[in-house]
This record gives sequence, C-alpha cells and structure tokens, in this order.
Amino acid sequence: MEQKLKIDFAHAISEFESVMKKFQLKRILYRTIFRGRGLEFDHYREFGPGEDASDIDWKASLRANNLLARQYIEERDMDVYFVVDVSNSMMFGSSDKLKSEYAAEVVAALSHLVLNSNDNVGLIMWTDKAVKVLPPSNSTNQIYLINSCLSDLALYRGNFNFENMIEFLLKLIKSSSAIILVSDFIHLNKNCGEPLKVLSAKFETFAIMVKDLLDEGLPSNMSPLVLEDPYSNNQILVDPKIDSARYGISTLRQKRLVEELFLESNIDLLGLTTDKSFVVPLVSFLKQRAKRK
Repeated sequence: MEQKLKIDFAHAISEFESVMKKFQLKRILYRTIFRGRGLEFDHYREFGPGEDASDIDWKASLRANNLLARQYIEERDMDVYFVVDVSNSMMFGSSDKLKSEYAAEVVAALSHLVLNSNDNVGLIMWTDKAVKVLPPSNSTNQIYLINSCLSDLALYRGNFNFENMIEFLLKLIKSSSAIILVSDFIHLNKNCGEPLKVLSAKFETFAIMVKDLLDEGLPSNMSPLVLEDPYSNNQILVDPKIDSARYGISTLRQKRLVEELFLESNIDLLGLTTDKSFVVPLVSFLKQRAKRK
C-alpha cells in the first residue's frame, strides 16, 4: 500500500488565500514578487477610472499635473520551480508536523497562487540527486500532481548535496524562470557561497527555511536523549542540562552562516518554524519583497 505523509493541502491553500485577501495582494504585487527581472518599464499613460491605483507613479503625476500610470512590458507564461529538500533531515518533527509535511503545505499554497496567476509551476524534489522532476505546467491537474508528489513517502529520505543541486538546476532550467528553494538548510556550508551567487545571477530566486524548534535549541529541562545524524547515522547521547548551551551556540552559528550566504548572494530568505502557521509570515515576506523590488 502506498504510504502518504499527513498534509492538509486544502486548509493550507484556503487559509493562505484568506489572509492574502486581507493584505490585498493584487496582480501587480504578484508580478513584482516573481518577476523582478521580467518587468520592463515601457512608458507612462494616463490613469483611468477603475484601474489599479498601485500602477500610479505619483512623482511623475505631480510633475505633469495629471494622474499617470506606469506601463510595463512583461514576460508571459513564466516558469516557477519549487526545489524542495526531501532528504533525511526534513523527516524530523517534534511538534504536530514533520518539516517535510510543513514544507509541502507551504509549497501547495504558493503553487496555487502561481497557477491562479496564469503562470506555470514545476516541482523538483531533491536529495543528493533529483528524485522527482515535474515539468512546469499550468494545466488544470497540475496542483493535484504537485500535491500527490509531495505526499508520496517513497520520494523522501536520502543524503543531500547542495552543489550538485545547483549544477543540475543551471543545466535544466531556462534563464527566464523563477526558483523557490525550500529546505532546512542545515547542510549548507561556505562552499555553497559561489554556486548560490551563480544561481541568483541567472534566476529570480528566493528561499524558505523550514526549521523544527529542536533545530534551534534544546530545552534544559529535558531528559537525556539520543541524537542521530540524519546523513551518517552516527548517534550521540546528549544531556540537555549539560549540553543545551553548547548546542544552542552551534545551531545559532549555522543559522547565521545560512543567512550570510543568502544575503551575500542577493537571495531573499524567509525563516519559518513548524510550531507556528506559515501564512501571515509568508504573506508579509512577499509584501516586503515586492516593496524592495
């Protein structure tokens, strides 16, 4: 019998859509989020009744003493790829959801946004190799195919190689596409800095880091526990009363390294933890990204 992860796609999509309506995330904002390099200013035109006020250029309007809107030339049928880490470390969870289950709901919500905006969505599930590649499409059953892949437990587990993933993406994807990286990034190291810069230079890219609370630190009141490296299977006995401070320093150092690597690569990074809903932080992140664009 096919094994499935426990993922509530319908709730994730509906909750995300509901909050987006409150934030008034309109089409022009969507274009700015995903098409930072796909929008080219063409000319000013007179603003008409019933049009989107976010198109108005207020400085130009003041100079002309008339309401002027910006007219853009934009690429059509953009391909947006979700590159999802499905390695061993994503199969961990100390709260209601595994990191992989939480990440799948984030991807489903964003995929629905992209598809409703008439762009194409593709999915790449990656460990140290591509375990699933779903080509970009805007077909009516694409969201079903994406959710089906993300639910399939057989596609999860394995080691992780970030440099190989970037090399694969550079060969596979055309330069006009956008890439959304989804991972816990615990395997990221300084050697990934240059490949990330190459990725950012070629594609419109942002990243979503999904963490469990125990990825961040160990409560000092916990009983001794055995920790296992998800990639080498090496085990160690840890007493949180003794080791929580040292563990916290180590995880903070890794988190700062990840943030620095993405900052240096000009890739926006959103950090999420599985114990809290992703919806409001994600919508706020998209709005901030649009403002920066």
